[in-house]
Amino acid sequence: MLASKDQIKADRLRMNNPYAHMDEDGGFSALLPVYVDNGHQDPYVSLNNGDNSDEIWPQLPLAKGISSALAQVSAAQTPDLAASNFYQQGSQNPYAAYHNLDDDNGPVALPLPPILTFSQLTKAGNGAIKVAEIEALVEQLKQAIWQQKHLLWPQGIPSDPIEMLDPKLALYLLGYQVYERHTLGEIEPGIDVAGSIDKTSKRVELSRTMRPEVMNFTAAHEMGHAVMHQQSGLHRDKPLDGSNAGQRDQIEKEADKFAVLFLMPEKLIRSRFAERFPQEVMQAEALAYLLNRSGDRKLAKTLSSQRGLSRALAELSSISGQHVLSLAEMFKVSREAMAIRLEELELVPEIKF
Repeated sequence: MLASKDQIKADRLRMNNPYAHMDEDGGFSALLPVYVDNGHQDPYVSLNNGDNSDEIWPQLPLAKGISSALAQVSAAQTPDLAASNFYQQGSQNPYAAYHNLDDDNGPVALPLPPILTFSQLTKAGNGAIKVAEIEALVEQLKQAIWQQKHLLWPQGIPSDPIEMLDPKLALYLLGYQVYERHTLGEIEPGIDVAGSIDKTSKRVELSRTMRPEVMNFTAAHEMGHAVMHQQSGLHRDKPLDGSNAGQRDQIEKEADKFAVLFLMPEKLIRSRFAERFPQEVMQAEALAYLLNRSGDRKLAKTLSSQRGLSRALAELSSISGQHVLSLAEMFKVSREAMAIRLEELELVPEIKF
């Protein structure tokens, strides 16, 4: 019995797994249709035309060395790609060759050699990488994902551009193997390791003990280390959700910033926020009705602070009694990470309820 399209979509969102409903042969019991834009088969054909608000893959000049590397990969199958049998006889799971989901001691498949390399970064006087540099790196990486979309999604490009913001696939383009483990041990007493990166062996590991949004942010954080930092050996990280909690070393702040920019692109956040909260809704009376219909005084006080209102907007999952994906769920990040991003983009007004 085939699942309905709505059920498939709901299951994939709930499990944070765009490959839910795979059958026992490695195929799919059902597939969601690819969005057709003005008769074009490419669902993102409009994103680089005009002033489309969902344009998150801008046509930027590639950094030196990237164009030629991309061209080489596009021109021919590499030996490593062939050896890994990357798509597993037509399987629609692009993680099949490099992502050991259950067997911690299973064979290690060969990943695609690095497609993307980055030139030396410009640092500020204190040794920190400039935010503008991080932004440029993220844009270059997104462009590479877009250019390699048919390699990464051979059976159909995602209909929602948010689904392309997948740090595991981006790490694959960087030549890394990604593994999910049942546990990675403790980084200190009482605190589990959420993720680790070994740049020498090109290996990233993620702990399944973490919530999906923590795993997602941790993967993007490790990707920031892979692109920007030169540490050797194994580097382990505490649980990360983008909330900026606790004291952080400079390189950890830089990796966090990289993750934020990759998972929550400004233009796409603005677009989805405007769809969810049009201008007429962002008024005190309308927001009070939407967020505090009962008139609870304690909640009204909380909403009167910018962070309280930001959190409420980030996690809103019910409108007029109908369940909707919250912005945090939509972008697969924590409520706190989304709240902070909304404030960074000055989308949250100061309102007294």
